[in-house]
Amino acid sequence: MSQKSYEYHLTVPASAIDVLNHVNNVVYLDWVQIAASKHWNHVTRDYFKDEDPAEERLGINKMAWVVMDHHIKYHGQAFKDDEIVVTTTVVQISGATSQRNTTIKRKGEEKVLVSAVTNWCLLKMPQGRPMRVPVEVSQLFA
Repeated sequence: MSQKSYEYHLTVPASAIDVLNHVNNVVYLDWVQIAASKHWNHVTRDYFKDEDPAEERLGINKMAWVVMDHHIKYHGQAFKDDEIVVTTTVVQISGATSQRNTTIKRKGEEKVLVSAVTNWCLLKMPQGRPMRVPVEVSQLFA
């Protein structure tokens, strides 16, 4: 079963607010990475079912994703107690790399607050060297 996109919801906590009274830019970036991690764990839970899911899905023993670069645009602001929807989509997998697009919006609104493109590289662990994304894993996100 392919699960190219994933979304999660959160309520903006007070700890995310900066001196300008809105969500700090770095917090948005954290949410982008959390979305990718949640998506990976959700989609691969069955792929790693015969192994220790907590460790394997995090890539501790077999594989780990690392960020090569983030391209992020801030289109609007979010505030304390806003209900937020973070949606991430795998748009490309090629060789050892993957590209994800992520959007952050207020729940029930179409306006994008933040858009991000992140390029990831899959590492074979524990060596820490790039490895081709296994076909079985790639198909999960196709």
